[in-house]
Amino acid sequence: MYLKNRPAVSKNVEITITPIEETFVAYIEGPDQLRLDRQDKYKLVSNIPLDDEVTFSIQSWPNMDKKKAADYATLRQDIDGNNEPIPNQYILHANARNNLGNVVLVATYKQVEYTKTIEIIPLW
Repeated sequence: MYLKNRPAVSKNVEITITPIEETFVAYIEGPDQLRLDRQDKYKLVSNIPLDDEVTFSIQSWPNMDKKKAADYATLRQDIDGNNEPIPNQYILHANARNNLGNVVLVATYKQVEYTKTIEIIPLW
């Protein structure tokens, strides 16, 4: 085109740039299996920094034979070297009662629940 040689020919274009709101995505980080009488750490991980409290709980796997989640595992908040709670980090400990099966780990953040199924497996 020869627009360079014809400065009278032009077109003004107005561009408006608006910020894109990032979608919040989160998941529970930690292993999917836990051996009897062993423990591991779990935390809620997200693409945006967490600015509110995260609570964890465990629930029974659907259709368990009258067993409760506490028959399979216990949950406690992790602590640092000064015995202070570590925000958003919990420890799940599989009980040594030979109860094999699944528990559901639930992290609640701003009234939204995020779940992860943990399989309790034998030591060997």
